[in-house]
Amino acid sequence: MNYRPIDIARKLTISTSLLRHYEKHELFPAPKRSKSGYRIYSETSFLYIQAVRTATLAYGYRTTKKLMDLVREKNYTQALWLITHEQYQLHQQKEISDQTLALLHKEESELITQMPRKGWITIGEAAERLSITETTIRHWTKEGLLEVSRDAESNYRKFDEQALRQLLIIRLIRASTWSLDVVRDILATFKAETPTEMIQLAEQSLQMLNKRLERLFISQKYLYQLITFLSPDYFTDFPGMEFYDF
Repeated sequence: MNYRPIDIARKLTISTSLLRHYEKHELFPAPKRSKSGYRIYSETSFLYIQAVRTATLAYGYRTTKKLMDLVREKNYTQALWLITHEQYQLHQQKEISDQTLALLHKEESELITQMPRKGWITIGEAAERLSITETTIRHWTKEGLLEVSRDAESNYRKFDEQALRQLLIIRLIRASTWSLDVVRDILATFKAETPTEMIQLAEQSLQMLNKRLERLFISQKYLYQLITFLSPDYFTDFPGMEFYDF
């Protein structure tokens, strides 16, 4: 069965321009063209695009590109390990969000943001309190997610109570999304300045992670369909008892 671009766009509720974007970035094999130059999408194309669409929602474009390249090479085992790695990372991000939520309870929050007499601490001290590497904090600062002033005498970055709360928020949001642009958007629209507001943001972050988990499983469904279409003998759904003989 062949499809027109508009047919696939309607089936997957995407635009034809997004379809061309997938093709431009070689996320699926280029379709054949008719004598008049129109794209002709086959059943293989459709299954690829289904897998691409669900994978981009689950993993983002960079990981999807790696995943689809492995599938096209028929390196299915490595593709499955890539998915497993993504699931492991998501679990780590869930733990970060849980830990951050625990830290945001009033007593813990006040302990973490408590300042010495001078009113600020160094980047090393901030990293230690929040279990974030100094390199990560510098990267977030470089990307404009956080602004901190410097001490006139020592030139050290000064992390005060507000900066520490901001770091907690950034770490929380970053754990639930792979995109720094999304982090910027949330920071611009959501001003969490009190522990209560930060807890609300933490709960929203956990909801985002739950949604990503759902997207991961949906993506696996369509990846499975694609692989079984390309290589029907690759998976054995119900192996015999010899499967257990090692």
